[in-house]
Amino acid sequence: MAERPSSIDKLPQEIRDEIASLRGAGHTIDEILASLRELHSAEISRSALGRHIKTMEEVGRDIRQSREIAEMLVRQLGDEPESRVVQANIQLMHSFMMKLFIGDDEAIKAIRQDPQSIMMMAKALDHLTRSSKTDADFVAKVEARVEARIRAETEARLKTVVKEKGMTAETASVIRNRVLGMKS
Repeated sequence: MAERPSSIDKLPQEIRDEIASLRGAGHTIDEILASLRELHSAEISRSALGRHIKTMEEVGRDIRQSREIAEMLVRQLGDEPESRVVQANIQLMHSFMMKLFIGDDEAIKAIRQDPQSIMMMAKALDHLTRSSKTDADFVAKVEARVEARIRAETEARLKTVVKEKGMTAETASVIRNRVLGMKS
């Protein structure tokens, strides 16, 4: 069953932003309540404000935890930053899907009973998987372009040195193959 919006959720966004700002600055519930009553003459109960702040703190904790998990995964999944972010997102989605199938939470039970939600989750996982392939293709193309540019620059420098030092084509070929690892 859907939860009704709280009296705080019904307030204008600017007041909710002010609540978040005051709480972020370390003000107590009573100080926030006094400020709201003074500035906005809003009728807010202390318990509603307390529930709202508790929810904000839980959401903040969940976001921090998700960020920490994503950062940990990013550190473990390779060198390319773009690739690591995509891989971290895929890992997080897989983790969420596992929780969905084995979880005991009421929200998870509700999602299981809604075929539309399950379909949307499957689509999201499909999109993440496709983005992983697209990301891998993109990284491969960038690496190939960088490698080609470096090879061309190296070849140009080698030709310049060969000409300046009066080296033979055979010497240039040995340097190219054995020292630089480039195929003639």
